[in-house]
Amino acid sequence: MLSAGLILQQYADAASASPPPSDMALIPAGEFMMGSDANDGKIGFEVGVDSMPKHAVSVKAFWIDRYEVSVGSYRPFVTATGHESPAIWKDYKEFGYPAPEDHHPVIDVNFYDAEAYCRWAGKRLPTEEEWEKAARGTDGRIWPWGNELDLKRMNTEDSKRNWTTPVGSLPEGASSYGVFDLAGNAMEWTASILKSYPGSPRTIAPDKKFRILRGGSWEMPANPFARAAHRHYRLADLAQPDFGFRCAKDAN
Repeated sequence: MLSAGLILQQYADAASASPPPSDMALIPAGEFMMGSDANDGKIGFEVGVDSMPKHAVSVKAFWIDRYEVSVGSYRPFVTATGHESPAIWKDYKEFGYPAPEDHHPVIDVNFYDAEAYCRWAGKRLPTEEEWEKAARGTDGRIWPWGNELDLKRMNTEDSKRNWTTPVGSLPEGASSYGVFDLAGNAMEWTASILKSYPGSPRTIAPDKKFRILRGGSWEMPANPFARAAHRHYRLADLAQPDFGFRCAKDAN
């Protein structure tokens, strides 16, 4: 019997030779403004010090999943590799959550779970720079759709939906690149480790134990957590009922 590692590598090799699927969006190469500054606070948005300052970043062209990885997409990975399933699949009744549904985002996964799935799928986790560009484009928008807070466009605590929504079910909240659920629903793991931005008011030494998550979630308030520039970090081995992810892939 093949080991889980060999199975993962075989899937990765096969997928890397195939063109990106239609459910990924191409994000073009180029520069954009990343992060926040004090002016964001002046117009009514909370600005975390770790998301400052605003600075120019250039990224190479890449593909990113249009949708958060769903329960239905994650199940074949668990079956094929023997990877442990999210604890919430077994314990949902104990905590009063609905049963996992295939069209909802997979949640209660840690960074290593997300990384393993992306590798199995022949992809990878996006960096936080890639994630933020996919969310806000090159015009510095505050939310994926623009600069106006609109709770109808996202699934956050203050949207009062009280649970995850099916992936892609709020199309009016899509980014300019056609990427869905970048504000709310599941907060998404990225590949990036915790460290301070250049010129940040707070110096943070790089720490691989902590990874950056983006986008807010169904149980967090929109402001500040779902803002495109907001950074959230947790221990890489922590899984919570609102932590999910999506995958990326190099364009070249």
